[in-house]
Amino acid sequence: MIKTLKVRPIGWVARIADVLMVPIMYLLSGTFRERPQKTHAWNVQNLTKYEASLLDQHKMVYCEGVQKAIARSHWWSFWFHVPIFGGWRNYVVLDTGFTGKWHVGWRVSDMGVQISKVALVGPVRMLLGSGAVLFFGVTDDGFQLPIHRVGEGRIGDRGPHSKIQLC
Repeated sequence: MIKTLKVRPIGWVARIADVLMVPIMYLLSGTFRERPQKTHAWNVQNLTKYEASLLDQHKMVYCEGVQKAIARSHWWSFWFHVPIFGGWRNYVVLDTGFTGKWHVGWRVSDMGVQISKVALVGPVRMLLGSGAVLFFGVTDDGFQLPIHRVGEGRIGDRGPHSKIQLC
């Protein structure tokens, strides 16, 4: 029997909060020419140790941290995601090649393993902080996908990836 990860759906209250956050996220990013960040604290699911053990590291993408990026001061801090106040700007573009809905997740040494509840179709931009990170992809029904790094950029650079969803 193949074990799968269960990604919980986004509830209706969180969906309303997401819609209300869109104009704020445009302001906090410092640019109206790029898609704003979509994943918020209420859209992140922490994986248990057992769930994390189901992940195949060979299907993940390793990314080094950005030397000048500010570090997260606390697990609840959100300032690192606010570019206009010195937050993270560098991102990596990831894709699975999967044509259905999928979710992006990450393994960071000080945060454990988390996954975004935001369903994606196609590539995604993920911010890079001061530490190394492993990214992974999971289908909507919980199967891990091989994920690939297909680009990089910086918020505000108006680069070729600026219209790709930022999680």
